[in-house]
Amino acid sequence: MHCLLCRLRQTLRRFRQDERGIVSTETILVMPLLMWVFMAMFVYWDAFRAHNTSIKASYAIADLISRENAPVNNAFIGGMHSLFRYMVATNEGTWLRVSSVQYDASQDRYNVLWSRTTNTHRSPAHTTATMVAMRPKLPVPANSDTLIVVETWRQFSPAFKVGLERRTFYETSVVRPRFLSPLPIS
Repeated sequence: MHCLLCRLRQTLRRFRQDERGIVSTETILVMPLLMWVFMAMFVYWDAFRAHNTSIKASYAIADLISRENAPVNNAFIGGMHSLFRYMVATNEGTWLRVSSVQYDASQDRYNVLWSRTTNTHRSPAHTTATMVAMRPKLPVPANSDTLIVVETWRQFSPAFKVGLERRTFYETSVVRPRFLSPLPIS
């Protein structure tokens, strides 16, 4: 009996000290976490890239509109939307709203001269009343000065579910018209 107990102890001691197969066991335990980290890095980097591209495209659209010499019409706004969609390179929803506002120093408010949108359900055209909510995003220009406010939206869906949900990136770019103030609409 004593010999049987000694053999059992020796067998258990050898089993405890044996390190063969430990690498494959650790790999099996760590690999799911490592894969999740790689997918999360990809998704968060892609979201950062999409947001950054939206910011740059929004400013580019605002700059293009500010340089316009001819009156702006709905076809022009539609073309700017197509250009925005091309610049952000997405198959998901995008829309934009362009408004021309004039600052009235005596009443300390922005009067909407005109406003056009490519999605009336999600972003209806601005009015002078709705411009009050935009007040914190707008600079205070000189009296009777006009501004062009370009708002863009871009939907983003992550490629993998790693904690980042579907979202819509919203950007606002404000510029002064370069040549015609106020920019006419037709």
